[in-house]
Amino acid sequence: MKRLLFLLSLLLGLFLFIGAIQQAGIDNVTQTIKIFPLPAILAVFLINFVAIFVLGTLRWKIIIEAQNSHKIAFRKLLRAKLAGFAVSYITPSVLIGGEPVRAYMIKEESGYSWEKSFASVIIDQAIYFFSIFLFMISGFLFLAQYFSLPISVFYGFGLIITSAFFIFYLFYSRIMNKNSDGHGFFMFIIKATRLNKIKFIKRKEENIEKTERIIAQFFNKKTTAFVKAFTLALVEVLLYLVTVWIIIFSLGKTIDLAYSSAIFFIFTLANFVPIPGSLGTFEASLTFIFDLLELEKSNGFAFSLVFRLINIILVLFGFIALIYFSVKTLSNDFSVKTPRQLLKLHKFFLKFLHRK
Repeated sequence: MKRLLFLLSLLLGLFLFIGAIQQAGIDNVTQTIKIFPLPAILAVFLINFVAIFVLGTLRWKIIIEAQNSHKIAFRKLLRAKLAGFAVSYITPSVLIGGEPVRAYMIKEESGYSWEKSFASVIIDQAIYFFSIFLFMISGFLFLAQYFSLPISVFYGFGLIITSAFFIFYLFYSRIMNKNSDGHGFFMFIIKATRLNKIKFIKRKEENIEKTERIIAQFFNKKTTAFVKAFTLALVEVLLYLVTVWIIIFSLGKTIDLAYSSAIFFIFTLANFVPIPGSLGTFEASLTFIFDLLELEKSNGFAFSLVFRLINIILVLFGFIALIYFSVKTLSNDFSVKTPRQLLKLHKFFLKFLHRK
């Protein structure tokens, strides 16, 4: 069933991809790509690498060290961050699919408990998503104020923003306050949806509650670490807006920060659609927003191709990091908590070396 859904999502993405390139015009896109300067691609690649992997890893380092009394090597976190990015990109959940992998890599390499490792990843993502959410609101408000959006699109975007606000409110209120039912965010959702009736989740309730206590302790007592991590997250998102500006400037257009935030809002929404690599949704969303902003559909599709090329290169780096970790830990006896992606890679290398 999972494979069927995966295949269907890929087919949907391919359908959207073809539709987007037809809208943009193949000849127009080809001509735009031909004149796109290589220095601009290199600049965008370096800025993205700094934003995602340097600042993102520093943020995670601040969080995980605030939870523990000893330091952790930057290179270990960087490897895990790279690997998590790669796994996320090839799964239907582009922004969160690889988080269990990077949490487990840190658990294996640093001796932290599974709860502490996973809690650090949840804290990191919560701060990062909140920063993204703030910029998405500005992008939505800009679109709503200056452009005549179709009423269905306006209500759709409004519903997404409202839902996201409610989730953030529920998360932080549950984490930072003592609730009458004694449950944190995740246990509240599990109980409310009766997921605790599932045997696997029922067995993990104690681990989930322990993880939530670790998360609550960070947000309630580690104020300095939170401010540093939140600042780094804001800078990371600002760098994304800079890359948007650079790419569009290289395409012969000049925009301001408001336009960048609108484009950022749209392609971030595309990344939440459950299709591996946001195939099709990324191209279609950028073709739509570029047409709306009168920046030309072909430029929107070319923009998506530049970003996809950069992401693919970063994914290759991520798989190199994942392979390095797998080879390094071949002698490890992994526990049942190991993410399936790592177990499969681990078994592959064992068979490969055994043949040798």
